[in-house]
Amino acid sequence: MGAYLSVPTWWRTLDGRYRLVLGECAACGGYTFPAEGACVECNAVGTLEPVEPSGEGEIVARTVIEGGAPPEFSRLVDAEGAIGVVVVELDEGARVPGMLTDCDPHAVGRGHRVEAVVRRIYEQEGIVRYGAKFRPIEG
Repeated sequence: MGAYLSVPTWWRTLDGRYRLVLGECAACGGYTFPAEGACVECNAVGTLEPVEPSGEGEIVARTVIEGGAPPEFSRLVDAEGAIGVVVVELDEGARVPGMLTDCDPHAVGRGHRVEAVVRRIYEQEGIVRYGAKFRPIEG
């Protein structure tokens, strides 16, 4: 079945999935994604305040999933073709994982500017799940 995420867990994490909500550390000012746990900069616990980022940033890592995809991606690859998976460093400094959209995943790579947009991610347990994906910023 692949990577399973229960419906309650999905609902609990919607702010991070739709709006990429970060945790801003009151101790050092660093940003953490997701907005829970310890600060990734100073390891302080219990100091994160939710902050909504601009949603724009730069790709720092990219791979393309095609043939031989893991089970959780195989139907998506069959339906849509190659999937670009990225790590984006948001303008606020936090790094977030995501998928590319609205582009050829082979034509976008490290250093490209992208913006977060809400798109369909996949369907599980009869529920279509949406979340942030990244598309290239024109210009």
